[in-house]
Amino acid sequence: MIRISNIKLPPGYAAADIEKQLRRIGVKGNEYQLSRLSLDARKKEDIHYLASVDLKETGGLRPRGGIQLSEIHERPYAPPEHGSGTLPGRPVIIGAGPAGMFAGLLLAQQGYAPVVIERGAPADERTGIVRDFWNGGQLDPDSNACFGEGGAGTFSDGKLTTGIKDRNGRIRQILQWFYEAGADEEILYWHKPHLGSDRLPGIMMNIRRRTIASGGSYRFHTRAERLILKDGAVRGIVLKNSDGETEELETGCVILACGHSARDTIRTLNAQGVPAEAKNFAVGLRIEHPAEMINRAQYGKTHYQLPTADYKLTGQSDDGHGVYSFCMCPGGSVVDSSTEPGMICVNGMSLKDRAGRNSNSAIVVGVGPADFGEGVFAGMDMQIRLEKAAFRAGGGKIPVQLLGDFINGKESRVFGDVQPDIRGAFAFADLREVLTDSLSSSIISVMPHFGRRIDGFDRYDAVLSGVESRTSSPVRINRDEHFESSIKGLFPCGEGAGYAGGITSAAADGMKTAEEIIGRYKPWT
Repeated sequence: MIRISNIKLPPGYAAADIEKQLRRIGVKGNEYQLSRLSLDARKKEDIHYLASVDLKETGGLRPRGGIQLSEIHERPYAPPEHGSGTLPGRPVIIGAGPAGMFAGLLLAQQGYAPVVIERGAPADERTGIVRDFWNGGQLDPDSNACFGEGGAGTFSDGKLTTGIKDRNGRIRQILQWFYEAGADEEILYWHKPHLGSDRLPGIMMNIRRRTIASGGSYRFHTRAERLILKDGAVRGIVLKNSDGETEELETGCVILACGHSARDTIRTLNAQGVPAEAKNFAVGLRIEHPAEMINRAQYGKTHYQLPTADYKLTGQSDDGHGVYSFCMCPGGSVVDSSTEPGMICVNGMSLKDRAGRNSNSAIVVGVGPADFGEGVFAGMDMQIRLEKAAFRAGGGKIPVQLLGDFINGKESRVFGDVQPDIRGAFAFADLREVLTDSLSSSIISVMPHFGRRIDGFDRYDAVLSGVESRTSSPVRINRDEHFESSIKGLFPCGEGAGYAGGITSAAADGMKTAEEIIGRYKPWT
């Protein structure tokens, strides 16, 4: 197959523009497959798209105008050969976030009949629970913006970008599964694909239906209470349903994909002897600006027919901490992502059209043992302290403050031109009372630098909210090169176990873990 790259297209391009470029180099007809599309906005006076297409029939091509040709040999994804061992019970997957869902889908398709356990609600029910909470209802500790079908990514932007390498075709397969489950075809070629939180629930339900149709099963409103262990190996798992009833499920194969917010599960497993260690993570605040301002800064005056602009910022504080933007949500909202009573944490969320009036991102500071202390759960304990401080500062609501007031140590009383777009109750507060002095000073020190990178980023009336504390897991659950804990039969994976950082990387880690099980055992009969 031949890949034709570096095809330059105007904003608002149509298929005819691609075909015209292909005819210039000798391609006849329109038999091509769009394989890559990116936006080049480095020069505001010459913003354009760059496309790559794949051809089966090449003929006499004459590259010109910067267009490049290359021969490609893409290897389609293929699961490993089935092992010869006998499964000690159906595989049990703890968690229905991306790692658990895709591990379950792959195992089901290969005949292993996995059981997916999820403490929260199915996606359609969960959507109503979360909406009610944002509208003033009571927090459900088991079904919220972090727990439930789809995991924390369901109520975020649904970004599918990742920096991991894809030598085995897993990422392409993940995107294909998302597409088959209802995502737009553009995720197969757009360089920054995203699903949108309005589309994610339906997509996740379709993945679940496909898993069940292939022999797997799901159990919602069910918590993993503890493992049943014997001679250093898993022999079963104790489950508890929403009525408080417990049962024992026999199994010798448990995939732990519990997500980064399942603090109780992680602590319980560690108390049972599952080894873990603290890991670095990042904490900070959300910042909101008008989407139009970000568009203008990134595109210049002419930004019609272009997607809502994003950004990525990095800097270093005066005391040497790394400070960077995280989970940038173009045209999105800030959302209350709390999971425990008496605590507040926030995240960002965009819908598919990214048409909201504001764009937001987290501005976070990297922290390590020097910041949170020693011990397996020292980072987790830091998260809890910050989230409790946020709850106190806002009187049980999301604490917010103007950037200029945060910098000057003043209490905010009214909003400026930037009106917040927040899902959940919020109230003015002093965010310096939420963060440590080191975290506050680190964020303040980089704002002039960020303002030089994006005009207006450090404007006085930009709206801050907090606390952004769930950027990644503060704990890594140890595993060996075969994805297995020292507790035999336990396979930690995904973001909660400390091995991924987003929807796609978590899904890929879930697939790799499932592959290990496939390579060991015969299918379930």
